[in-house]
Amino acid sequence: MLSISVLGPVEVRRAGRPIPIPAGKTSEILVRLALAAGTPVRTDRLLEDLWGDNAIHTTRNTVQSKIAKLRRAMGEPSVIVGGAGGYTLVVDPVDIDALSAPTRAAEAAALLDNGDNRGAAQLCAVTLQMFRGDALAAAGEGDWVRPHRARLDAARMHLIETGCAARLCLGDTHDVIGDLELAVDSYPYQESLWLLLITALHQSGRSTDALAAYQRVRHRLAEDLGLDPGSRLQQLERQILRHDTAIPPLPPPTRLGGNLPPLVTDLVGRDDEITAVCELLASNRLVEIVGTGGIGKTALAIAAGRASTSPQDGERSGVWLARLEAATTADAVVDTLIAAVNVTGGEAALYERFRGGDALIILDNCEHVVGAAAELAVHLLETCPGVRILCTSQVSLDIDGAARFELAPLHLDDAAELFTRRCAAHRKHRRLGDDHDAIFELCRSLDGLPLAIELAAARTKTLSIDDIIRRLDDRFNVLNDPTSRRPERRRALKATIRWSYELLFPDDQRGLWALAAFAGGASLAGVEAVMESLDVPAAAAIDVVGRLASRSLVIVDDDESMQVRYRLLDSVRAFALEAMATTETTDIARAAHAAWFAQAARTSTAGVRGSRQAEHLAFARAERANIDAALAWSMVHDPLLAVGIATGLGWAWVVLGDSRASQRLLAALESAGSTAPADRRANALLLAGWAEASTGDLALARHHIAQATEIAVSLDDVDLLARGCYYLAYVESHDGDFRRALELTDRSRSLYTGLDRAWDQAANALFAARAAISAGDEDRSIEASNDVGRWLHTVDDPWLHVRYDAVLGELARLQHRFDDAVIHIGRAVATSNRLGFLQTEAYQTFSLGRARCQAGDYDNGAATLALAVDKAEATGDARMATLARVHLGRVLRALGSLRSARAALEAAAAWHRTAGGGEQAALGDCLLAAMDAADHLAGADARLQVILEDAQTDGAAHIEVLALDALARLAAEHGDGATARRLGQLADRRMESATAFITDRDRIDAHATQGENPP
Repeated sequence: MLSISVLGPVEVRRAGRPIPIPAGKTSEILVRLALAAGTPVRTDRLLEDLWGDNAIHTTRNTVQSKIAKLRRAMGEPSVIVGGAGGYTLVVDPVDIDALSAPTRAAEAAALLDNGDNRGAAQLCAVTLQMFRGDALAAAGEGDWVRPHRARLDAARMHLIETGCAARLCLGDTHDVIGDLELAVDSYPYQESLWLLLITALHQSGRSTDALAAYQRVRHRLAEDLGLDPGSRLQQLERQILRHDTAIPPLPPPTRLGGNLPPLVTDLVGRDDEITAVCELLASNRLVEIVGTGGIGKTALAIAAGRASTSPQDGERSGVWLARLEAATTADAVVDTLIAAVNVTGGEAALYERFRGGDALIILDNCEHVVGAAAELAVHLLETCPGVRILCTSQVSLDIDGAARFELAPLHLDDAAELFTRRCAAHRKHRRLGDDHDAIFELCRSLDGLPLAIELAAARTKTLSIDDIIRRLDDRFNVLNDPTSRRPERRRALKATIRWSYELLFPDDQRGLWALAAFAGGASLAGVEAVMESLDVPAAAAIDVVGRLASRSLVIVDDDESMQVRYRLLDSVRAFALEAMATTETTDIARAAHAAWFAQAARTSTAGVRGSRQAEHLAFARAERANIDAALAWSMVHDPLLAVGIATGLGWAWVVLGDSRASQRLLAALESAGSTAPADRRANALLLAGWAEASTGDLALARHHIAQATEIAVSLDDVDLLARGCYYLAYVESHDGDFRRALELTDRSRSLYTGLDRAWDQAANALFAARAAISAGDEDRSIEASNDVGRWLHTVDDPWLHVRYDAVLGELARLQHRFDDAVIHIGRAVATSNRLGFLQTEAYQTFSLGRARCQAGDYDNGAATLALAVDKAEATGDARMATLARVHLGRVLRALGSLRSARAALEAAAAWHRTAGGGEQAALGDCLLAAMDAADHLAGADARLQVILEDAQTDGAAHIEVLALDALARLAAEHGDGATARRLGQLADRRMESATAFITDRDRIDAHATQGENPP
């Protein structure tokens, strides 16, 4: 028996006796063949991998001589088989350590999952002994070896992790700590190892050391990667701080969810391919499924994604599918993934969403946006350590380190099986017959391409197999382009589609053109409108779509969350667009497409602000790709129509938190230039300003609102002026200038007097109430809240109503009716969650956390604030997450969780430094300075004095109280009792104005000065 060890210096043994192998290229060839044991490796591949840049100057004879030398050394020539332009190492993979070690790691993990802790520990220990130094040390330094080394290093790390977890379960707590200390030194960013180490330290009675280990990983992640510890590590720290003894040895992995759809039909003949892709995903962060159009790449990717979430693969915590067929630009590629994941807040939010967890992202149909898809994939891999990516494309994305899987046509037997099954579905009441030879001949003619086979099977409803073969053969001969440099399978696929297309009735052909005009699928109403422009009678539209669907040319999506939609496969759509272009009707269809979306846009704002809000928001969300396509066409051919589409849908984008809203509005305006009427230009600028404020770009928001206001003044348009005022108030509130916001809402209210603008009056009053509450002005808060309630009697807008509930809760908080506040804000949170107002829900969850603390429930308040941070990050709202962190730090300090408090406050301060400030930045600075003062850090007293003076200038009573308390504590510690009493008395007096923001429990320094424990 021959065994080969490459996890260190090369060792070959026969029946246990060592066989010396020459060093250099001979050993490299052995390693290369061993890693592909049982599979041929082409000579060209050996040259490219092992000789690199010198491969062009190296002959095949050189490889042959090295192979001959290797055969002689091994003493058994038959162990390396040559043929078909390559070489195969005939050795059982079990006898090659680099192949068996990852398998053993998976087996050990399965044993641990099944409760066999001793078996898992023993298997890990034995397998780890295979690693005798640097893995693949004899393989050289070529690019080819890097993914293999990464895979083996990952297997070694998982063996260490599984073995240590098993030993912890066996009670081997003390002995495993040393191994874990070595492990975290080798893999400092692997949080699961830190989890085990901290757990082991805590369980062995070394809680102080466990907390110190948490600080080590926290600082390491922050300094090296700019990241916070994951939620499981943070939860473990909180458990230890609470002296919780019921901590499991291996905490369960965090789950992210996913959006993977079911496979509509069974996948025939692809079991081996599914297994192969899953194996690649287990050892590579980026895998590409490459193949011609119609070969089944999407179906394979979905099947592999589902297999990767099986109980046997616990690593994958969510699979997200982004279909890129409708994307045409780099922005659209990113937007498609944003929409699939359902985050708001733009590209930064997308990366933040996946930064701390594991996930598999499928980027489907990348061939027409290769550069943009590659850029997105690389950025995800660089910024999100737990993400793996599976791409499908007709061409490679050409990314270094990617594992490529070439999807071949179906084997003839599998192709015949697929054809037979699909025919049975189409011919429910007729037998197909027993002409197996004819079926094999047809499938051979179709090159085993699943799409071609599906189309052929659909024709058996009206044609015999012999008829199909005769027609198909004719079409291939006619449409085959001998000068084309594309693969024959690609030409055959196009011939199949054209054949199917030419069997359609003329109305059905035009129906296919109409469907092709839609970038992201279509509703029946939309298709009917475009069909009518192409002279398809309205009464025939339903039948046309039905016939196209029955011929497998149209896919019918029937999701419970939306109405039935119709879409084309990408290759069929491309063919239909080409066919339409030959009839010179493309612009007719595009114009009808844009006009239909323009008509929908005209009713959008009123619809979003009324009882049918959910319906209109769902439309804007589902039709994003089509709206972008309509805008793109209109900006070239009818710019004023583009302005109408963008302004009509602008408010829907605002409510949805669409980060591209401003970009679309401004692009439409630019295309129209001076032809855009002034009032429509002002309206677009106002909407752009609101959208920019929502994403944190306050300077640009002010600029565009100022431009709109200038236009309003020149037109003497009172409605535009009034909207400009409360839109700007929204901006100023984001910047913390609540007094200025109140002045603007007052101005807006006076301008609206006498105008029939109930919705705008309600919105203006709502933002006045929020500003007044934030400013601590109770009288103004009551007045504005009453105004909101009065106007909402005539406005049926769920978005405004849920915000009004939240305002009532904030007002109750201001009036110290904290139990009422919890009820109102809790209802707002629940309604926002039900209606899908993600950004609003995050803010209201933050408010609910504060209200619970003020109601005396600090433990639940802290948990709710932590949840608010998570919700804000999930939507990409970094500003909101930072605001919640400031108050979470305040509450955790009051609870005595000083390390966690400091971590939250330092994270907030880091964001504020980058953003140039933000709401409650001063509070966060004050709390950090107070904690530094309590720890006797130099300079803390000077910082507190500056913070106090700024707070006195700004009238920020809660910051004054906390700064005075901290300064009083310092004075007392320095023996200056008189100053301590004076400052404490000043703080007590200011507390009367600060109770809407903080409670007595927050005054940690005051209690310390008086020698009291906080309540």
